Amino acid sequence: MKKKFAAAVLTSVGMLLFSGLLAACAPHKVDNKAMMQKEKAPQAIAVEKATAPTVTAVKVAENKVAENKPKAVAKAAPSKHLAGAALYTQKPTPLTPVECARCHTTQYNDLVAHGLKHRFLCTKCHRQFHTYNPTKHNYNAIMPKCQRCHGLKHGKSFPKCMMCHQNPHSPLQIPFSVLTKKVKVKSGKMVIRCAICHKKEGTEFADNPTKHNTEVGCDGCHSGKHGYIPSCLDCHAPHVKGQTFKDCLVCHSPHSALKIKKYPENTPNNICGSCHKTEYRHLQTNHTKHSDLHCATCHVVHGFIPKCQSCHGLPHSAGLHKKFPNCLDCHKDPHNLPMNRKK
Repeated sequence: MKKKFAAAVLTSVGMLLFSGLLAACAPHKVDNKAMMQKEKAPQAIAVEKATAPTVTAVKVAENKVAENKPKAVAKAAPSKHLAGAALYTQKPTPLTPVECARCHTTQYNDLVAHGLKHRFLCTKCHRQFHTYNPTKHNYNAIMPKCQRCHGLKHGKSFPKCMMCHQNPHSPLQIPFSVLTKKVKVKSGKMVIRCAICHKKEGTEFADNPTKHNTEVGCDGCHSGKHGYIPSCLDCHAPHVKGQTFKDCLVCHSPHSALKIKKYPENTPNNICGSCHKTEYRHLQTNHTKHSDLHCATCHVVHGFIPKCQSCHGLPHSAGLHKKFPNCLDCHKDPHNLPMNRKK
């Protein structure tokens, strides 16, 4: 019994000693393991840095992969090919001018260049189209009529608008070969067609005949195109150097050229002198107080001859004026007055 008890005690003591030894060695193992991990860590980081690709390298690689991939072809939306009765299931929309122009190119180009107020939807005039039937000869019936919008613009004497406005797609491109023909107006008088619209100018021509209407005519000046306004200087030399077309119109109206208009008093004397050469020369060479005046101061209207008394009154004695009632009996010429050189 004693031997068994002693063996049990020794066994217990041995186990206690072994447990204590294990407890003492455990921290050293942990420390060694941590140390080994610390030593390995820098090496692992270095390896990772060496082997990990940069962001730039990744992008380059991705681009190369993308380049090598076959490009996807965009698929077009499948078109619907209607046929048979299906062609008539869509609601038609009104034609636009461009759609009409696919066939009617000339008319479209005329409207672009000269259409003016006629540039609107074709269907506003052409309410019937593609209905011409050669067996019916219905062309005039289906064509739109100018009167529907414009009425009889120039009166009942001119119901056929297209005699002058021959192309409704460029209505003001009127050939002068048509305009210069004479027609009878309401009064029974024969006039050229230009005068139907341009009444003021036509009346001026009739009342003030000059070479402009007896020899040249409307087409002589305006033949370039309807509405063209020429310059007087296209045909006539200027009265003085530097004179402009605007200066011409101060005195002259082209449709009554010899009927000089009311001009301003400060009109330069050399302009008057370009026609009235003798009078202008006398005033320049024989200098008197008259030379310092504007011609228009005395001649307020072209062709007007003033009386000396309107400015000078009766400067001499009553007896002298009675004996010489006409000033020019002594003073001869207002533009070239006799001078008493003894004074």
